[in-house]
Amino acid sequence: MLRLMNFAGNQRGGAAILFAVSATVLFGFGAMAVDVGNFYYEKRKLQTANDLAVLAAASDLPRAQAAARASTMQNGFSGNAIQTLQTGIYTPDPKLAVEARFVPSAAASVNAVRIDMRTTTPLLLGRVLASSTATSPTPDAQNPAGGTQPVASLSGGDVPIGSSAIAFQDAQASFAVGSRLLKLDGGLLNSLLGSLLGGGVSLSVMDYDALIKARVDLFDFSKHLATRLNLTAATYDDVLKADARLGDVLAAIVDASRDHDTRSGTATAALGRIATASASNLPVNLASLISFGPAGDKPLSGSKPLAASLSALDIVSAVAQIANGNRQIDVGLNLNLPGVAAVSLKLGIGERPVGTSLVRVGRAGSSVHTAQTRLLLTVDLVGSGAASLVRLPLYLELAAATARITGIQCSPGDVSTSRVTLGVTPAVVDAWIGQVSMAEFNNFSKAPNPPAATLVNAAGLAKVTGRAHVTMTNLSEAAVSFSYPEIQRGDKKTTSTQNFIATLLGRLVGDLELRVEALGLGLGLPGLDGLVSGVIGNAATPLDQILNGVLGTLGIGLGQADSWVTGVRCGGAVLVR
Repeated sequence: MLRLMNFAGNQRGGAAILFAVSATVLFGFGAMAVDVGNFYYEKRKLQTANDLAVLAAASDLPRAQAAARASTMQNGFSGNAIQTLQTGIYTPDPKLAVEARFVPSAAASVNAVRIDMRTTTPLLLGRVLASSTATSPTPDAQNPAGGTQPVASLSGGDVPIGSSAIAFQDAQASFAVGSRLLKLDGGLLNSLLGSLLGGGVSLSVMDYDALIKARVDLFDFSKHLATRLNLTAATYDDVLKADARLGDVLAAIVDASRDHDTRSGTATAALGRIATASASNLPVNLASLISFGPAGDKPLSGSKPLAASLSALDIVSAVAQIANGNRQIDVGLNLNLPGVAAVSLKLGIGERPVGTSLVRVGRAGSSVHTAQTRLLLTVDLVGSGAASLVRLPLYLELAAATARITGIQCSPGDVSTSRVTLGVTPAVVDAWIGQVSMAEFNNFSKAPNPPAATLVNAAGLAKVTGRAHVTMTNLSEAAVSFSYPEIQRGDKKTTSTQNFIATLLGRLVGDLELRVEALGLGLGLPGLDGLVSGVIGNAATPLDQILNGVLGTLGIGLGQADSWVTGVRCGGAVLVR
């Protein structure tokens, strides 16, 4: 007992014990500092190698696996460090959640690659602590009885690390959806453009043919417009946001046409006459005409990002439609057709859907829309007897047609192999025989539901009313592919759901409900409904001619949508995550 008390009171050697305990703690902190620093260094090194590997794979999608392995080995890691490599479709849409933008896919239209890499990094000073932990008895998943097994995360003093990266091939295309003239009627086109532009337009069929063939580059047009608006150090998007007036816009189109009209000055001269005749102070919302997309933040002083153009007639028609003027057009048609006394046309052009444009530069997923269009044809038919004159109002409404990029296939080394695929949905068509009021006609926010129209008023004795309705709905998206030569030529392709024009009148007349009402003396004139039906039935051929001629000149296709691609750029890979 005395010896134990003496030992407890003996303070010799205390410093050594304190040093031994402190040294262990200091060694532990040192091991933490060195090994944690080394861990983050190795993880950053692995992430860098992963980023480079996924960029190499996205730049060469057909040989993504080989490109990724070669890049990984060049950066000091084994090819086996690649745990998974997935190709897929990346949609750079800020409206989508980050994790939803990459969708794994093996389709030919893939544009992105995701790579997950795994490796291990050794512990340095912490290896001493790891070895003591590794020899402690721990249960093993495959040996429930236990035993001396290494801890999985520190086996041999190594720590597993991993990384993930996504890159996509930044391919872009310029594309559009709109009209295609099937028939050149100079008189009708002059009336339409003159009404839209607020002035008298007088061009020949030859002039319109030249406008169809001439191309206007949209990037060059923007530069000329910036000069006229005195914009300096501007980007393409800055031009679209500027306060532009119709006179300056048309003048810039003339300037851009002059840059490329080397074969003949016919188109440029015709554009000049249009610009001179227009009401120059109308404001123009250029965002409804063009969306430069990822090219919008590029400076005007730089080179053009890619080819993007429209025919001279397309761009003039589009500018005329979006100008903030009177979008309702009234035209009297001078036709010499048997059984037809007179024809009048009323055309209404609505706004494009918010945030969309006629032509767009964009990546996969970008879309464009046509404007909503309303058409009212009033045809006076020559009959006999009590039905000597039958007035037939034909109302047509086309909702917006849509085209979106569903895939861009190209190799950065050979742009001639490029192919752009659009998903095109034609416009829904609503057709009526009925009395559409002007209030309904001009209210684009609501679809008309017209009452029966008065077709015949027989000298105060009786009147015949009629109403019919046909709708084309449930239109599905169709894939339309454009090869590089077709892109260079700006070929337009038509997507059709069915031959609706040929069946329109037959379906409307077949659904026509006629009603005879007695007037004045109360005489209902028996058989008058059959007489009216006969007049309309006999006029089917001239009515088809009128409808096809007007629609062809306006570039309107019922149940159809025209789309085209004017440029493609096979950009390099971009790291997105």
